[in-house]
Amino acid sequence: MAHVNPSIFQSAIDRRLHDELLAHEDIQRAVRRAEKDPVRSGSIARRRQLLSNAFRLTRAVAPVVLDTLAACREILGHKEPVEVFVSSEPMIRAAAIYAPPETPAIVLSSRLLEVFQEAELRFILGRELGHLAFEHFNLPLPATAVASDESGRIVPHAALLGLYRWNRAAEASADRAGLLCAKELEVSANVLLKLASGWTSGSVKSELQAATRRVNALLSDPSARQTPSEDDEALGSFRAHPFSPWRLRALVAFSQTRTFLRIAGRYASEEGLSDEDADTLLAWDLRELDPSYLDEGAAHSGLMRRVLTMGERLPLPEASRSEWGDVLAQVRQAVSLPERARLVQHLALVKAPDGNVTNESFLELQRMAGALSVPSWLVDEALRGASNPLG
Repeated sequence: MAHVNPSIFQSAIDRRLHDELLAHEDIQRAVRRAEKDPVRSGSIARRRQLLSNAFRLTRAVAPVVLDTLAACREILGHKEPVEVFVSSEPMIRAAAIYAPPETPAIVLSSRLLEVFQEAELRFILGRELGHLAFEHFNLPLPATAVASDESGRIVPHAALLGLYRWNRAAEASADRAGLLCAKELEVSANVLLKLASGWTSGSVKSELQAATRRVNALLSDPSARQTPSEDDEALGSFRAHPFSPWRLRALVAFSQTRTFLRIAGRYASEEGLSDEDADTLLAWDLRELDPSYLDEGAAHSGLMRRVLTMGERLPLPEASRSEWGDVLAQVRQAVSLPERARLVQHLALVKAPDGNVTNESFLELQRMAGALSVPSWLVDEALRGASNPLG
C-alpha cells in the first residue's frame, strides 16, 4: 500500500486551532516555560510517569502487537520509528509519548492487551499513532495551561479555553486514524466504551444507531444546528470520556466520508460525505468549548467574565459571598441552560487546568453548578478532561 499523507484525514479544525494557538504569544511563552522545566512539568515527567513500570515489547515477545503496529504505520503513512511498551496495570489504558531526543513510544496496559481483540488493537495503536503523526504534543497539556511566571499563570482565560477546545478536535483526528486502521465502526466504538468504562462485554449498537440518526439529521437539515436545545442532548456535548456522544458522532460522520471509504478500500462512486461535512458537524459539537462569549460585544460577556474572574478565586472570603450569590442569580435568570453549563465547565477548567483541585474548591464548584441549576456532574467531566488530555 502506498504511503498516505496523514494531513488527508486530519480534521481541518484540529489543524487550524493548533496553528492559531501556536501563533499566540502567550501560548508560545507558556510552551517555552514548560520546556525549561521538562522534568517537573513537561515531556520528561510524562515519559517517566508512563514508563516507570513498563516493559518494552519486541517482535520475539509480542509478534501480533508489533505486526499490528507495522500495518497501522503503513496505512497511516507514519514513517518515523515508534516503540511499544506494556505497563503492568489493572485498567484499560493507552498513551503515546513524545519526548525528544527519545524515540516516540506507545504505552499499553497489560489489561488492554489481555482483553482487546486484534481489530480493537488496530484502533488503539492507530489512534496513538495519529497523535504522533499530527504533532499534537507540540502543545503539551496540561503543562502549557498551568505554566506560570512571577506574574502568575501565563495563558489568559480565552486562550486556555481555546487549548481545551483544540484538545477535543485533536482527539477526533486521532480517532479517525484509529478507525482507518480498524476499518470497522462498531469495533472502534467498542474500544471507546472499554477505555471509558473498563467494561468488556457492553453493547454499542443502540448508541451507534442513535449517533448515526443524529448525524444524518444534522447534516441533512442545517437549521437543526441553529436551534438551541435545553434537554439532555445539549448537555451530552460536555461529556469528556472517550465514549461521549460527540466522539461517537464524529466517528460516525468520518466513517461516511469519501476519504475514509477510499483509504479503507470501499470507495466505488462519488457517494459519501465530504471532509467539510464531517468537520461541520465537529465544529457544531465543539461549540460548547468556544470562548467567543467572552468577547466584547457578546451577549452577557461582561457578566460571564465577572463570573470567571471571581470564580478563579474560589473559595471566596466571607465578604465577597453575597456579591457572588447575586452574580450567579443574574446568570441563572439571563442565560440559557447550555450557556450556563458551558460557564460551569469553563470555570472548572480555569480553576484547575490540570484537573487538580482541592476538596474545598471542588465543593464550591459544585455549589456554583447548583446555584445555576446545572447538573453537578459537569464539574466532574471538566476535571476529568483536564486531567487526561488527548485521552
